[in-house]
Amino acid sequence: MKKIKIPECIRSKSGDGYVGVVVSVLASTLLLVFIINTFAMITTKMNLDHYTKEILKTATIDGQISTNITARQNQLRTETGINPASVTWTATYFNASQRTVQFGDKIEVRVTYQTRFYGFGPFNIPITMTATHSGLSQRYWK
Repeated sequence: MKKIKIPECIRSKSGDGYVGVVVSVLASTLLLVFIINTFAMITTKMNLDHYTKEILKTATIDGQISTNITARQNQLRTETGINPASVTWTATYFNASQRTVQFGDKIEVRVTYQTRFYGFGPFNIPITMTATHSGLSQRYWK
């Protein structure tokens, strides 16, 4: 049986340490990208909760779902950078045509925001975030 000769450069173990360093640097870079994107998602969720609480606060103080809320939403869009996909209101209306809510009745808002989890080259994961908050109307309607 004839022995197959392996070239000296393949048989040599002198570059083995460099490969290990490259692999560990690549793994730590991917981990760092994942951590940064995770913190970005947490920050976005906190901003979405802030956005939802602020428009609910405007609705409960006014006792109605009106143009004041639209103005506040526009302010919050520039402040937080969040442009929600949908805003859904649920309430027991005192006057449905004017969208007024009687003192002490519940107002609920549900805000949905769609974003993506970036950081892995051409792959990104779509994420839908939802925030739901409720409060009581603080205005008495006659």
